[in-house]
Formats: sequence, C-alpha cells, structure tokens
Amino acid sequence: MELTETGALQIAKRVDAILHVPGNYRGGNLEMTIVIDTSLESKDYTAAVAAVVRAMKRGNEIFRNVRLNLVFWGQEIKSEVAPMAMLMTGGAFREYQNAPCKKYYEDLFAYLKKFHARSKVILVFADGQNEVYDTQAARAALSPFLKSKLLLISEQVVSGTEFLLRCM
Repeated sequence: MELTETGALQIAKRVDAILHVPGNYRGGNLEMTIVIDTSLESKDYTAAVAAVVRAMKRGNEIFRNVRLNLVFWGQEIKSEVAPMAMLMTGGAFREYQNAPCKKYYEDLFAYLKKFHARSKVILVFADGQNEVYDTQAARAALSPFLKSKLLLISEQVVSGTEFLLRCM
C-alpha cells in the first residue's frame, strides 16, 4: 500500500471532515480507532499509517491528546491501546504477525459497533481482498452512526457512507 504525502494529507482532510459532522466531536480528548488488516505485510502499512498520523498531527491540534485504539483484524479481532507516537515510529507493530485469511467486513463492522462506538474516527487499513458476505448485516452494523465515522483505506479511500451505498 503506497501512500504519498499528498494522499496522507487528503486522508487527514477527510478525517477533519468526519470530526466536523454535526454531533460527532464536541471537544475534549479525542478517541479514535485504527484497524490493521492482518493480511497486509508489515512493510505495506507501517509507512502509510505513520504518514497519515503525521499529517493529522501537523494539520490539527486536536490530535495532540488522543486515546488511540489499535485493532488487529484477522481470524480473531484483537484490540489494544497505543500512543500515536508509537504508530509513527512503528513501535506499536512489534508483535504484529501477518496472517492472511478470508475476512468479511460485516464481522469487523459489528465488532466496531459493539466495542469502539465511542471512537469519533475509525480508520481501516485493509487488503483489497476482503468481501461483504451478508449485506443486510453490514448495513445494520454501519447504521445509524458508524458509517459517518469510518474511512476504509486500501487501493482507494472509501468513506463508510460510500461503502454503505455500494452494499445496497
């Protein structure tokens, strides 16, 4: 996953737009989630994640104090809390193990809705091979609020709303 500096800035601008959705972020400490697909090689996403985090920190003072949830999406979904600085240095990914497998977005969305609903921004760095098996379950998990907080980043950047419209 190659991400240029311009691409990282565009993602940072989209994140800023997510924060300004009415009713989403009202100030104070920001809570956000970054999801890493375990089908990705470590070298494929570490530079992209670091570039996006760097662009967000440079572009907005909100990102100075963030509660960051790091989710690894594989056969099992594992979650941990990590400082944003560790994402920029790659230290948060030391124990990462590549585990390619077939995954479905509706499982991830249901997990995020259940355990990370407080997050104001959710960035998903994913392999382009993942699918939607049950469109009804995906739509139910994305509605009513998850779709407005979500950005899927793979070969292209897709918002949760765009993804929801594609599932229809």
